[in-house]
Amino acid sequence: MRSAFLAALLLFSSTFALPAGAATTVRLPPGLCSGSASDTIFANGFESAPAIPHDPSNGSGGAFPGNVTRTIAVPGYGNRSYYLHLPPNYTPTRSWPLLLALRGSTAPASMAAAAQQVRSDWSSWSDSQGFIVIATVGTSTQGGWGAGGDGAELGAALDDVSAGYNVERSRIYLWGFSAGAHFGHALALSNTDFFAAYGVSAGSLEQYACSDSGAFPPTCTALLSGAQPKIPVDIHLGNSDPLASPPYTASGDPARFQNGGWVSGQTLFYVPFTGGHTYTVQHLGQIWNHLCPFALGP
Repeated sequence: MRSAFLAALLLFSSTFALPAGAATTVRLPPGLCSGSASDTIFANGFESAPAIPHDPSNGSGGAFPGNVTRTIAVPGYGNRSYYLHLPPNYTPTRSWPLLLALRGSTAPASMAAAAQQVRSDWSSWSDSQGFIVIATVGTSTQGGWGAGGDGAELGAALDDVSAGYNVERSRIYLWGFSAGAHFGHALALSNTDFFAAYGVSAGSLEQYACSDSGAFPPTCTALLSGAQPKIPVDIHLGNSDPLASPPYTASGDPARFQNGGWVSGQTLFYVPFTGGHTYTVQHLGQIWNHLCPFALGP
């Protein structure tokens, strides 16, 4: 259906543009998002939907279930560790959705612990809903995202998980918090033929992905109007988050998406909440409910 994970991730840049019609967004039947048991019933043929995309990686040999640490070789960065969580009923005989979780900014010495924390925060939803979680550390020397080696590390980790586990490549999702959300906007919107849907908690388009002012390219108008398909996105933002108030502009992101062609309640899910620059495990369940119904078609 699509090329290798590594190639897809390394295409990420502010100048990358997809040809029109390169991919489509497919809405899945409700049974696929009612928990892991329903996934099994669908996989066994009791729920008929022949138009649903199916692109298994057919990987095998990885340890499961539960928390797993794997090591990859990243050119220029040596061996790197990344973190997985496999649900208790994982089996390589069928393909499984995958969610890439991007941590927030932290002290460089705490980056690995922060990656493990977002894996842990997602694990209960992974177990109950039946998907794999992957969390990479990143290569920044300052604790954020967007360093030169991040694309290579992400690509190598995604290639490795596809080889070791049976990933449903039409259902690869992304979520990020804070700096991971800023970076996640850019990564998902520049790779709409790779990710089926994505979510951000405490993130802002103008912090990394684009700018309205032209201070750095691309403009948000150009990025969003040019994105095809209109990748479904969930935005969780606290009403007391500094990003929601001037001089930051995250509260304006829903309107930016709508102006770019997204439709509220269909491809755009904006969830403001009482709170600050944070997320909760309950929020992650809400986000999964918005991402899970989508797959990526040819």
